Amino acid sequence: MDRLATDMHAACQSIHPSCSRVLTVHGTLDEFVPVEDAMEFAKYIPNHKLQIVEVADHEYTSHQEELASIVLDFVMASLYTDKCVHKTSLSGSKTDKFIDSRL
Repeated sequence: MDRLATDMHAACQSIHPSCSRVLTVHGTLDEFVPVEDAMEFAKYIPNHKLQIVEVADHEYTSHQEELASIVLDFVMASLYTDKCVHKTSLSGSKTDKFIDSRL
């Protein structure tokens, strides 16, 4: 997607309100997308969590572990509040039971 040709406000508003969750992670030293853009977009995205990573560039060059931790924490927290994900047994096989999840 060509960012310069994208109406980001319209893109944010196109996220359906029933979308269970949206995570945006943004670095304060991003040279391509100003952190202020992420803060502005957050105002228009329903069910949104914005995580700002201090001193991270666009590629999270020195912040890979922090980025992975943020995403993993977000996904894991969502597993406990969402619907319709198969429960996996200790052996790794799926069961017919469900846990709450929107994945």
